[in-house]
Amino acid sequence: MKHKSKISKRIAAIAAAGTLLLTVPMSGCDFMGKENENSKADTSSQKNDGNGTDSNLGNDVAVKSEHYSLSFDEFQYFYNYNYTSFIGTYGSAIIDSSKDLSEQYYNEEEKTTWKDYFITSTKEYFTQIMVFAEAAQQAGLKLTEEDTKTLDDSFEQIKSMAEDEGKTVDEYFKQLYGDGITQKDVRAMQEMSTLGLKYRNQLYESYKNTEEEYEKEFNDNKTSYQVADYYLYTFAFASSESSESSETSTAVDEKTKNELKEYANALSNSKDEKEFKDYLTKYLKDNPELVHVETSGEESLTEDKLNSSINDTVEACAHLKSSYDDSTDTNKWIFDASRKAGDTKVNETEKGFEVVLVTKPIYRDESLTRSVRHILIDSSSVVSAGLAEDKSSVTDNQVKDYATKVYNEWTEKDTTEAKFAELANKYSTDPGSNTNGGLYTNVVEGQMVPTFNDWLFDKNRKQGDSGIVKTDYGYHIMYYVGTGLKSWQIRMESKLKEQKLTEDYDALKAKVKIDFNDEVINKVQITQTEESGSESSAANLANQ
Repeated sequence: MKHKSKISKRIAAIAAAGTLLLTVPMSGCDFMGKENENSKADTSSQKNDGNGTDSNLGNDVAVKSEHYSLSFDEFQYFYNYNYTSFIGTYGSAIIDSSKDLSEQYYNEEEKTTWKDYFITSTKEYFTQIMVFAEAAQQAGLKLTEEDTKTLDDSFEQIKSMAEDEGKTVDEYFKQLYGDGITQKDVRAMQEMSTLGLKYRNQLYESYKNTEEEYEKEFNDNKTSYQVADYYLYTFAFASSESSESSETSTAVDEKTKNELKEYANALSNSKDEKEFKDYLTKYLKDNPELVHVETSGEESLTEDKLNSSINDTVEACAHLKSSYDDSTDTNKWIFDASRKAGDTKVNETEKGFEVVLVTKPIYRDESLTRSVRHILIDSSSVVSAGLAEDKSSVTDNQVKDYATKVYNEWTEKDTTEAKFAELANKYSTDPGSNTNGGLYTNVVEGQMVPTFNDWLFDKNRKQGDSGIVKTDYGYHIMYYVGTGLKSWQIRMESKLKEQKLTEDYDALKAKVKIDFNDEVINKVQITQTEESGSESSAANLANQ
């Protein structure tokens, strides 16, 4: 399983390779390529792994396959990227950046150093890119005009950045990556990784899991795919910060704890959902200070608003669903095989007394997921349309009117799903779906924000239904696509596909001859110094 996880993570990294090639800070440059003052020192005094680099190495072949070849400089670039990414994630907690990597053990028992680790991970990275890229060549897969345009656009962005600094693109690449990396190198690596990722994605999307495969995975790992429904409310301990003395504070806390425990025990006497909600509603009405009520300006708190907030609080504690998690005693208790509907339990935690009511013990969720397309219209949409100068001046009515305008553009001309998808790519501001026609597939009930979820899972919803709903994000133009997998199946969908991808990758890898020139590769070094800010730059990159 560790091997498969590593494969997945490394392959996923290919998706960002095109962008990373243009943004990873190298050769003493910060995130946007501006030279750091401390990076101008003679490189002979820099902290590195101790081997030094022969200036004639740059164009030596470090790795090659049938159709692709990468130079020492290109390999060293990714070696540095792996290092800066690691430091960006973990800082210096694991690696002492003041010491040579070749003098620090990654695994002392096996006598492997951190330099060995980063060389190996870089080899694995290139192996996976090249395996899929070679497979794409074998299958006759080519980059499309759209793929090429995407790469061209990335270079146009770099050209613009270079011009802003009064440099040519080649001078800018030299500043970013050092003497060894040219515009031609970057483009070649981008094309190779884009083609490899394209093949990988097509392969992944081609997998169709069978009912037999779902059932086998379920039977092999039932705990992972079962759920349970419950209600939960916590009688929180009051803060003692305002108490005058620790002695008084202790007394007040004990009194408060005893009162809360009584309330918790009383709630735990509930034998069904109605009794639980009725008791909790009464408790909150008797203690309205525990209820958060949103009011604006001078708006007064009315009884209706309070009751509405109490109802929202109670509902937030109800109809909860959980999968097994052995990190909490509550969850372990809920998933005990002897559990039955109506069972209750009181747990004392650091926050207070937690009361749990099981409403549906362990089961396999057979409910169908649903798929939907949507177009998110928000204040930025109004600004982009030239209807307002900035987002702060946009009113809710303006956003609603613009959403209606876009909706009418669809309903008045072409009400097909394809046209809706086209408009989603054109208008939607949702970064999670505005490049795939606004599509979300296999959505589990409760996964989306309330009003979105309520529209999607309306029991009367029919394929092709459309409408507009409002959420905190803006106005969503909705198009109902239909039902998908069962909820229990979606929990294993990607796992089964990843297993197939790993199997196919191993088969492809066995057919591809990739040669690493270790004599050349072992001379790689870290080209940034601690003083030049590599850690902070890497941290910025890791958060992109």
